[in-house]
Amino acid sequence: MDTSLFSHAPREPEPAESAEPVHCRVTVARDSREAFEGFTDLIHLWWPVESRSVAGEGSHVEFEDNVITETSIQDEVLVWGEILDWVPDSHLRLTWHPGTSPAASGELRIDFAEATPGRTEIHLAHSGWENMPDGQQQRAAYAAGWPEVLARYVRFMGGPA
Repeated sequence: MDTSLFSHAPREPEPAESAEPVHCRVTVARDSREAFEGFTDLIHLWWPVESRSVAGEGSHVEFEDNVITETSIQDEVLVWGEILDWVPDSHLRLTWHPGTSPAASGELRIDFAEATPGRTEIHLAHSGWENMPDGQQQRAAYAAGWPEVLARYVRFMGGPA
């Protein structure tokens, strides 16, 4: 029996066994300016809200001000993360906590680098698993989910279906 005065206090997150970032790479047949704009300004057109959102189908994902949000069909605005660094045509870095507290957020970094003229490689790195109470489970879920999300982006940008 726990006799601590703080027996009902929230537990500290247990570190993820593997705190290694999840890495995903895709290439689109666009220059880095178009690739960056497609990812950021047009995210509402390609993000798979039916399978990868908090509010579900019919919601709207967008970058606005210094955050990325999801707006439900009931107009409830949910903050998914805060933008830490935004360099158009090059990279963006943000905290990532859809459906959870900012205190348990991970971090995303998305780099856009022209591989050849008119082709841009996008590298997504998702880290911060040690900040989450269920970091190992979250890492596994995102390792499986990011390829689906980025495949939607590639198709939106004119890549193979």
